[in-house]
Amino acid sequence: MAFDAVVKLLDETDVVAIVTTRRNDEKTATAIWSVVVDGVSYVRSAFGTQSWWYRHVDAGRPVAFVDGDGRIAERDRTAALDLPRVDVVLTAVAVDDAVHAAIDAEVQRKYAGAAASSVEAMLTPEAIACTFRVDPVA
Repeated sequence: MAFDAVVKLLDETDVVAIVTTRRNDEKTATAIWSVVVDGVSYVRSAFGTQSWWYRHVDAGRPVAFVDGDGRIAERDRTAALDLPRVDVVLTAVAVDDAVHAAIDAEVQRKYAGAAASSVEAMLTPEAIACTFRVDPVA
């Protein structure tokens, strides 16, 4: 899957599966939300620094996205790992970056039908501080 396809997947799919790497090099899949603003993909940890996928990324470990509906990671993490995936780089977005307003608006638009508490969790200062831009591997 080419990087352009990753951007399309993250834009068009409500739930994506992020694959991160634990300290022991074991891969794990987690279902998360994603948005695209002006052709750039973003992910954010609704649970702030407490999310283990966030901690794996913050530690500089490899990251990928599964090609397909990420809800599979909610049902069967192992099955999610068997699907094709593409490696990416996640780059932290500074808290004072003006793009956060557009990310917030896109979260509210894309997930308007989701539970209000879930959307609100994505808009907290803790979540905003845990926002990443999705970039291709160089």
